[in-house]
Amino acid sequence: MRHYEIVFLVHPDQSDQTQSVLNKFSSIVKESGGTVHRLENIGRRKLVYPIEDQFKASYALLNVECNKDALDEIKSSFKFNDSIIRDLIVTKNKAETDLSALSSQTEKEDKENLGDKEGVIKPQLKSVDEKPKEKENTGKPEEEVKVTEG
Repeated sequence: MRHYEIVFLVHPDQSDQTQSVLNKFSSIVKESGGTVHRLENIGRRKLVYPIEDQFKASYALLNVECNKDALDEIKSSFKFNDSIIRDLIVTKNKAETDLSALSSQTEKEDKENLGDKEGVIKPQLKSVDEKPKEKENTGKPEEEVKVTEG
């Protein structure tokens, strides 16, 4: 049996189906005698370029060890499931069990954006005791600016 990494994008209007599709694929692999090493529902993310006039999609990832029959069944499911807008299957040399880079990046972005909402500006805090910076002595006389009302 070989190791595979399966990534697919689900149409944003049908993103609630992502977990059920992941469960379906995982059961296909297990029924064929294979192993699911990693199963991630990464969630909704912005696309680099629009796909089918959509700017966001739900990402899902599976790392499995299975035979060719199970993989062929998963590939045919991609063709007949209209909620999946893109898919990619990559052969791997070994089992991947750690958190994926995309998932960890998503978590990092979520932590950075925690509390941020559109239109809300974070206040910049300054110390009350902070003194203004003194001007550096460059050896040149300072220019005087005269303001005249007119």
